[in-house]
Amino acid sequence: MSSTDTAAKARPAWYRRAWTALSILILVAVVEYVVLPKLAIARQSLDRVGHLNPIWVVVAILLEAASLVCYSFFTRALLGRGHLPYSWILRSDVTGYGVSHVVPGGAATASALRFRLFVAGGAQPTNVTATVTAEAIGSPLALVFLAWLTSIPAVVSRDATPAYLTGFLIGLAVIACGILAGGSRSTVERYAARLVRLVVRYLPQRTRPWFEDLARRFRDLLRDHEVRKAFLIWATLNWVLDAAVLWTFLAAFYQPVNPVPLLLAYCAANLAAVIPLTPGGIGVVEGIAISTLLGYGIPGQSAVLAVLAWRLIQFWLPVPVAGLCYLSLHAQNGFFGGRRTAASP
Repeated sequence: MSSTDTAAKARPAWYRRAWTALSILILVAVVEYVVLPKLAIARQSLDRVGHLNPIWVVVAILLEAASLVCYSFFTRALLGRGHLPYSWILRSDVTGYGVSHVVPGGAATASALRFRLFVAGGAQPTNVTATVTAEAIGSPLALVFLAWLTSIPAVVSRDATPAYLTGFLIGLAVIACGILAGGSRSTVERYAARLVRLVVRYLPQRTRPWFEDLARRFRDLLRDHEVRKAFLIWATLNWVLDAAVLWTFLAAFYQPVNPVPLLLAYCAANLAAVIPLTPGGIGVVEGIAISTLLGYGIPGQSAVLAVLAWRLIQFWLPVPVAGLCYLSLHAQNGFFGGRRTAASP
């Protein structure tokens, strides 16, 4: 049993009840004060949907499909070439992506399902475990890296705020530490490692093993050049292409925007979805994305319609596609002999 599972089971009942109550309270507040007012704006502007050019919808669907394809290239790079055919990886990823949108604890359930599908396809359980763990770390980190890159134009502009400057400096320090960690053993690197150990010492006792195990796994993965390239290319492209879907719908509703505020709003909404309040961040992502776009001066009707259309393509459309992918995997592996199942974990 892992240290994470042990720590989770060690939590008292009152802690779990308090966390559940707090999650429900935050969700109700977001829906009441953020989502519902925006839906009222959407109802007032539904006539604009009827004038939407279908070409924009086709472009958005193709961009979203390309985003999922990039994520599966990311998976293949972490898993290693030759372990599974790319078509099997893509269908497994889409299946997990759709499941994460419709079940409670979506991310954990989707990871378990993807693990079973990869192992059923012939991959070794140890390789699959390392891959799923790395993706759970690397994909959010790629989003944070994208947000940091987007903050650079905001910092050099005259409209830079202390929040932008603080985020830029923190990101710069983290990237510098990462470069030093990848270099040779030096005095600076030893001081950086000593600082990390000092930080870990002040963490709560039950979180230390999890943090140390996480850092060790991530360090081992980043030693591979192909893995580092996958983080920088495929994981980042996965987010950028998904953000392009949102830009496409803003342009479709006659409100093309500067990519900088668009990416900042996109990153803020998706980073908030990391907190597992709802499956796939439904309600939370929409509220934060719309509110942030409004803060950047986007008209209310355009912002609401674009975000809702984007979430329709990004969140709901993959659900039936995931069902078809799962049936195709089950048919290939179960009904027609298919691939030989690897040893169970």
